[in-house]
Amino acid sequence: MNRVSGIIKEVKKSGEIERLIIEAQNELFSVLILSSSESYEVAQRVDLLFKENEVMVATVESKVSARNSFVSKIIEIEEGEILANVTFDFYGLRISSIITKEALKDLACCVGDESRWFVKSNEISILKVN
Repeated sequence: MNRVSGIIKEVKKSGEIERLIIEAQNELFSVLILSSSESYEVAQRVDLLFKENEVMVATVESKVSARNSFVSKIIEIEEGEILANVTFDFYGLRISSIITKEALKDLACCVGDESRWFVKSNEISILKVN
């Protein structure tokens, strides 16, 4: 398990979802959580915990460690206060990705654009079809 200590810089709530911005090692981490009885406040010290198999690796030139990497056209974007749902046309199938609204703006995604999407191999479940 990876562990990084940091300080909460921003808390934004929308319904049952909270987005925390946490500064650790002079870098900013964006964390999405479901609201619970636990409350978080700006300037609060926290530790970030994340599994080794949840860390993707990329080169500076943007080659990424995820093996399931596909390019598809964006056919729909729904923006909320914190999250955005980006839908791709994958050979006639609709593939949805939920990302932060901030990431959507940073990537400058627009309907009609082609974009790359990834699925980590350990995040795919298999269902047998009879």
